[in-house]
Amino acid sequence: MSPWLDSSWRLVLEGLQSKAAPHAWCIVHPPGVVASELTDRLVRLLLCLNPINHEPCDQCASCQIRETHPDLVLIEPEGAAGMIRVDSIRNSIDIAYTTASMGGQRVVLVRPADCLNQASSNALLKVVEEPPSGTVFVFQTALPGKLLPTLISRLRMVKVPSPTLEILEKTSQSLGISLDDMMLAETLLVEPMAVKTDPERFALARDVLTAMARIRNGEDSQMVVKSFAKTDALIASVVMERVCEKLIRAQFDDASNPVTATLAGPYPSVALLYQFKERITEVKKQAQAGIAVNVGLALGSLFAAWGFICTKVQG
Repeated sequence: MSPWLDSSWRLVLEGLQSKAAPHAWCIVHPPGVVASELTDRLVRLLLCLNPINHEPCDQCASCQIRETHPDLVLIEPEGAAGMIRVDSIRNSIDIAYTTASMGGQRVVLVRPADCLNQASSNALLKVVEEPPSGTVFVFQTALPGKLLPTLISRLRMVKVPSPTLEILEKTSQSLGISLDDMMLAETLLVEPMAVKTDPERFALARDVLTAMARIRNGEDSQMVVKSFAKTDALIASVVMERVCEKLIRAQFDDASNPVTATLAGPYPSVALLYQFKERITEVKKQAQAGIAVNVGLALGSLFAAWGFICTKVQG
């Protein structure tokens, strides 16, 4: 697990070792900081049939399941609106009241919890107040203020800190990873460890930023997009969205980051960047919803739009 998550994990273990272990958790992380590693570890521990020293054993029948776990109920946003609908909650609640298939606990994971609407929040509140025996709820959110106060009051909150530069430096040295690469992964994917844990995704993220720099320097976007024919549209759109956010922020402060180091100013106006971000979000939502996306056309359109707003700066 990433070193900056250690303090949060200790809080989880303290809660699990208390006389009345929580039946509902909420992992709260800063916007832009990924907490899935911690959340997934908690879920694995809760589902483990023979935990060792409050860690998943990785040996029992439950731990050996690598695909969809029969005792894990996953509640996620659906549709183009990106919200968690009340119908999904009701269906999940019905499952939560059944006996766990593996003989251990059942876990209901709500992620991201800030996508709950009023109706779905109220439906969840009732079952969290009086949970079924053997069922544990785990919420994850970067925006706890969007959750109902009555729901938050029933959750054990665990806050995840942002990784400091000092921690990143120590981690890069211990793992033999370039600090620059870790900083780039943190900027583009909000996962510094992706350099080590998901090198293909990191390579794609770096390629997208490089392509935007090439277009910024005058290359034809139609020529640049040819190398992205088989690219994951979701990852590419997420990276472009992050680049856009960094360029917007750069116009309000002087803090340097890997994006501004690669894409030298002057930058497109904030208004143009927000318009560009809206187009990126459309592609991202389609990819998240499982809608078939013609990658060449989608990224070609985004790269062309990026080239257009760059000419507005140069002109």
